[in-house]
Amino acid sequence: MERIITSGILIGLLLGIIAGVELVRYADARVCPQDIYLDKTKVIPLPKGAYFPEVHRILQNSQKSIHMSLFELKYYKSFSTSKSNIIVQDLIEAHKRGVDVQIIVDDFSTENNALQLLKDEGIAVKLDPANVTTHTKLIIVDGEIVVLGSTNLSFYGLEKNNEVDVILISPEAAESYERYFQQLWQLT
Repeated sequence: MERIITSGILIGLLLGIIAGVELVRYADARVCPQDIYLDKTKVIPLPKGAYFPEVHRILQNSQKSIHMSLFELKYYKSFSTSKSNIIVQDLIEAHKRGVDVQIIVDDFSTENNALQLLKDEGIAVKLDPANVTTHTKLIIVDGEIVVLGSTNLSFYGLEKNNEVDVILISPEAAESYERYFQQLWQLT
């Protein structure tokens, strides 16, 4: 009897270890960061004031794709020359040039948002699920350029706040963030 109990405990432990290892492996494949070695990556820091001119230039020069995941994307009807309005216009112009523009925005962003304007122009826009907060500030352009940081595309984010961002020029980084973007796109 003691031998049967001991054998049962050992088999249970062995199955528990195997299940635990598989669970960790599965979880790691879904949510854990993947190492990327970026020997040839160009990194451009964007301290306060540098974000808008660089992102504006990148969007104007886009040729194939602009994929964005953002907390908010604002448009101010009374302030046509605001920096966020200019970025919205850059997205519309890129779409008119045949650039694939896809945008995910948090569903919290309702006041002064640019979503309906962009949809009316034929741009693919999705809101995240109501039970999730999309707090990302991610822009992937032409499978080669990634913009990451803290800047929201709003009046305060672009014109008032202290923010910090970075541009990565790297097909490897863009591919990694594109996979992440596509996962979010499928969930919305």
